Amino acid sequence: MTFVQARNRIIQDLSSYLGCQIRLSGQVDDKPNYPLGYYSVLTPRTSDHAFGLKEVEQIGDEFIEKRYEPVEATLSFTFCSENRETEDGFILGEDEALELAERANSFFLLYAHEILTENGNIVIRNVGSVANRSSFLVEDTVCRYGFDVRFAYTRIDKKPTTIIEIGNGSGEFQK
Repeated sequence: MTFVQARNRIIQDLSSYLGCQIRLSGQVDDKPNYPLGYYSVLTPRTSDHAFGLKEVEQIGDEFIEKRYEPVEATLSFTFCSENRETEDGFILGEDEALELAERANSFFLLYAHEILTENGNIVIRNVGSVANRSSFLVEDTVCRYGFDVRFAYTRIDKKPTTIIEIGNGSGEFQK
């Protein structure tokens, strides 16, 4: 599994659970509709730089060398809202942002402690505490709460390879 595959699965599952958009931080876009969440990549790959476990897999007449390495990554999540009037009444942005952050935090602690994917498992290693991340934006305050999540997965690198057959003098070959 690659970091992008793991990240995309986490974002997809979290967005579906919360029922709101989760986007990458720092993207140029029109003013968003609140509420929303965004994420930043803090560390895409943390490893002990071990050589990993290697194996050769035969697929038809071809051979693929695979390298497996346990790695960790950290994402930072922030959930935003602002005070506004809606058809259903006034929304206090502070409360809405905090509620989203708390629900997202619960998602990782209860529902997504291990995410099964077709490329391997993603294991949540650490879920940080929800903290205030609000900031003043021109005329109003954008209410923000967030936390960091550290997760682990198995990175798999692949490359085509060849097998050299060596004769042992008896007419038999070894791979």
